Amino acid sequence: MNKTIRLHYGEDLVEINLPEEKIVWTASPKQVKPISDVSNEIEKAIDNPIDCMTISQLVDKYGKNTVIIIDDFTRVTPVNLILPVLVDKLNKAGVRDEQITILVALGTHREMSPEECRQKVGEAIFNRIKVINHKWYDEDSLVYVGETPSGVPIKVNKIYYESDISIAIGNVIPHIYAGWSAGAKLIQPGVSGADTTAKTHLIAATHLKDILGNPDNLVRLEMEEIARKTGLKMIINTVLNPDGSLAAVFAGDIVKAHRACVEVAEKIYAVDIKDRPDAVICSSYPAYYDLWQSCKPMTVAASMVKDKGTVILLTPAPEGDCPGHPEFVGLGVRTVDELNEMIKKGMIEDEVSASVNMTVSVVREMAKIIVVTEEFNKKHIETLGLTYASDIEEALTIADLDSVNTIGIITHGADLARKY
Repeated sequence: MNKTIRLHYGEDLVEINLPEEKIVWTASPKQVKPISDVSNEIEKAIDNPIDCMTISQLVDKYGKNTVIIIDDFTRVTPVNLILPVLVDKLNKAGVRDEQITILVALGTHREMSPEECRQKVGEAIFNRIKVINHKWYDEDSLVYVGETPSGVPIKVNKIYYESDISIAIGNVIPHIYAGWSAGAKLIQPGVSGADTTAKTHLIAATHLKDILGNPDNLVRLEMEEIARKTGLKMIINTVLNPDGSLAAVFAGDIVKAHRACVEVAEKIYAVDIKDRPDAVICSSYPAYYDLWQSCKPMTVAASMVKDKGTVILLTPAPEGDCPGHPEFVGLGVRTVDELNEMIKKGMIEDEVSASVNMTVSVVREMAKIIVVTEEFNKKHIETLGLTYASDIEEALTIADLDSVNTIGIITHGADLARKY
């Protein structure tokens, strides 16, 4: 008997008919009890930071020049709910609106438009507080502050570094390069230079199996070292349910407040997969803007399928490969060793692109990857050594499901991790 599965393809839903007896599990985020009074919970978190000074204490000790770091359009953090409470606290501590800058932590993503910024922070805050994009590509906007113990050069946004107070707002979900998102990740890669981001991403790309879902992995520790060394004073982190409701919010120390969120996030997003099936069908939702983003759900799916199994990834990627990183696809099919050798010889200009290409290389060794995406992405998919399919039916034909005994379904590929 066939069973109809509905998976996201971007914001649309596609129906997939599969033999019910072959489906061994469906991995989805769980729902926990949401917070009923969101504004009150946010205020309570900010007023009672974990192992950290309060807003008024920070202002009294360090000064009033304040930078609030937020994530970009690729994240669903409810900054529009947090900012009014936070700005009010700053105002009451004597910080005027004109002494506050909201800095968008792009990492190495494209800049956000004014309208995107308005939607992100909310109309009222946008009209009151200056909002600027981090310019990761502009050396004049960065400052070099040394190296981490492992030798990663630390270059960060000058406005952030020279502020008296810096507060980073993020949302915690699994992440292939950091274990879990948010926390110190708002600094590295959020407001770091390309050199810094490249080095941490390259470390991550060669340790993929040790990172996703692990809050104390070596890359996360590098990020926290960079955040401490550059002076991040406080974080405000959230955890959201799959329906977008607030499950938790903690503020305070850049490690302790983050790990408090991770404890809640694990209950929602960490899945216990005991049997790795022959094939996994995975929606990239909600990370479907470009193929760069789609590497995350691709990696998640590859970690849950049997060795050399088949992954079908559904991702429309309307923005193509990645507008700001043409070398990501341009490097083509390379092994990890080949990419490292090219980097040593100075043959690669964009090492961040190399790290993501390296991720694809690692995933290619783990499983056969079939990507259902828009036709204009076909050349990108094939250049990366992956298999293109125009729709789910073509993908199922390529996968030859008659020869497959077991199938796993992942509904939110960008948001899940195997339980660590």
